[in-house]
Amino acid sequence: MAHTRPLHAHMIHSWDGTTWEVFVAEPDEARWPHVPFPVGDGVPTISARTAALRALGYAPITADTAWEWMETFFEGDPEGTVSLIASVKVAPVTAT
Repeated sequence: MAHTRPLHAHMIHSWDGTTWEVFVAEPDEARWPHVPFPVGDGVPTISARTAALRALGYAPITADTAWEWMETFFEGDPEGTVSLIASVKVAPVTAT
C-alpha cells in the first residue's frame, strides 16, 4: 500500500558521534539506508545533504527548503548530551 503522509529525511549524529548520518524515515522499514559524513568535516551543507538524499532515491519537496533543526536529549538521559536533529520533507525521485 502506498503511504500518503509526507516522508521526512533526517540528519543526526551516529551513535558513536563520529559521523553525521542522512537518512529517510521509511514507514514499515526496520533499518533505513543512510549516507555518512565525518563530523570533522563540519556540518554538511544543504547541497551535500541534497546529494545524499538523491543517492538514497529522494529529493526535498521544494528545492529552496531549508532544513528544520531541533534538539533533544538521548533517551533516558535528560541531563546528559543533547542530540541535534535536522529534518526536511522529501519525496521519491522519479526516473526520467
